[in-house]
Amino acid sequence: MGNEKDKQQEDYLSRIVNTGKEEIAAPPTPKTKENFNDGEYLMVDLASLPLGIFYKAGTKIKIRAALVSEVEAYSVVDDKNYLDVVEKMNQILSSCIRVSYADGRTGTYKDIKDGDRLFLIFQIRELTFQKGNSLAKDTQCDACSTEFKLPFRSTANNEFPRTFVSHEMPDNLKKYFNSSNKTFDFKIDQVLYQLSPPSIGIQEQFFTNIRETVQAQKKVNVSFTKIIPFIFSHKNSVPDKEVKEWEHRFKNLNMNTFQILNKAVDLMQFGLKELVMPCPNCGVEVHSDITFPDGASSLFVVSDPFDLFDAEQV
Repeated sequence: MGNEKDKQQEDYLSRIVNTGKEEIAAPPTPKTKENFNDGEYLMVDLASLPLGIFYKAGTKIKIRAALVSEVEAYSVVDDKNYLDVVEKMNQILSSCIRVSYADGRTGTYKDIKDGDRLFLIFQIRELTFQKGNSLAKDTQCDACSTEFKLPFRSTANNEFPRTFVSHEMPDNLKKYFNSSNKTFDFKIDQVLYQLSPPSIGIQEQFFTNIRETVQAQKKVNVSFTKIIPFIFSHKNSVPDKEVKEWEHRFKNLNMNTFQILNKAVDLMQFGLKELVMPCPNCGVEVHSDITFPDGASSLFVVSDPFDLFDAEQV
């Protein structure tokens, strides 16, 4: 039997390769971003994002509510297929997000940090269903045994508080954070390595590379594909030649350098951590993991639309 490291690598590859065998192509949306007025977009407070501190100064992210056609495209998501869920979320982001920079350049959803994907999806969801339909899960307070619905909320409204809690920066990483470049800087044996959480575009590229490598029955360098996206963190794509150059460098890393980079990446798993809300009966904080009771499809597909319809008739 393999050791624990081998098991982790197998699980990593399985999630990327095996769940992506049957990808479902969503129909194109009839209306593109260029058809919308700027007033239909809402500015996102970068400080509210789980990875907000990693965007360069002057970055602006705007979102709008999803159209019916975009919700229709999302509705065919396969809840059991991890990559299909990610793909459908990316299609929503592609349609509903605008990204711009201080120098006037325009970005895309691929510039969004991978760890911010779910948070922004929920912000779009909350804009789309402003009249209600808050997604929630059944929860019980450990202190008083009260059972209640704990909502998934990226923002507060008149009915519910914000319930999303993000991972905090580990103390042993803080001293390496370069607030100007938005990177963690490690100078090892006189070589500077600058790492930070990767963009959606970079993760997409490397997931694709992994699948193609496995399909060609070639061996995947799992450690390299785990670390390298954090090297290209401020890009949304990278030429294959540059990847090959880094792969060659990676093979020649000494043990000390590899151990530091590998541990740094392990610590850089930023993003949404859990749901937290005070118990409505006793006020004690109740914590819950971020899993969807009815699958990822429930984010934009209302399980019982008649409840909303009936409420509007009152």
